[in-house]
Amino acid sequence: MFEAWNANLWKDASGLMLWMSHPAWHSTVWQTYDYDFDVNGTYYGARKACEPFHVRADPQKWEVTAVNHTARDLKGVTVTAWLHDLSGRLLGSTRRAKLDVAPSTTAIAFTAAFGPDLPDLHLLRLSLEDSKGRPLSQNTYWRYRETADMRALNKTRAVRITADLGHVSRSGARRTMTATVRNRGAAVASMVRLSLLDAQNGRRVLPTLYSDNYLWLLPGESRTVTLSWPADALHSGRPALRTEAYNSARTLTRA
Repeated sequence: MFEAWNANLWKDASGLMLWMSHPAWHSTVWQTYDYDFDVNGTYYGARKACEPFHVRADPQKWEVTAVNHTARDLKGVTVTAWLHDLSGRLLGSTRRAKLDVAPSTTAIAFTAAFGPDLPDLHLLRLSLEDSKGRPLSQNTYWRYRETADMRALNKTRAVRITADLGHVSRSGARRTMTATVRNRGAAVASMVRLSLLDAQNGRRVLPTLYSDNYLWLLPGESRTVTLSWPADALHSGRPALRTEAYNSARTLTRA
């Protein structure tokens, strides 16, 4: 929804409103957060699309676009696209383009065509870097021809996810910790979900803020995520991180 708004920026779209963002009953649609302060995957997708600098693809023409939601020019940025199958193997060649993006507008980099030679389900990984090579945005799409093609996820090789937890720091009534999550398997780790638990009783620590969640990790790839929570929500003071993915068993790492 928000990327569709980006695609039509200032043409026929000047804003977007989410309706029923937190209904009182559990649902697999609309829900951005729950009654118990848990945050769902929809939230992270919406936040990704609304970041100040964003790279996106049109799901019909597959035009790859850089979006600038700020009041300053983006000069000499690089847009890169990779295609991977569910084993993580690179498909075809890497696409790159340099471009400038004016304030509060978009710029088309190239088209990442969904040709007949590609698997029916695969990943399109996009990145946006500034003129000095610093990352501004990363985005991952799971592209499929028919909805039934997503059944290929059920046949993806199981992977092992590990987590390295940093020290817990204090800032007033809040606590903060970093976690580096790595895919140790030989296939793509699909929708890796992180959950902060109390190591003493195994209960969820709510509300917890995650800098990112529901991750797609290529084989050997890692991601560092920052977690923040109210000190009084973790009574024992002993955090633990639960990691799970569509093709990975749950694991628990204690700080």
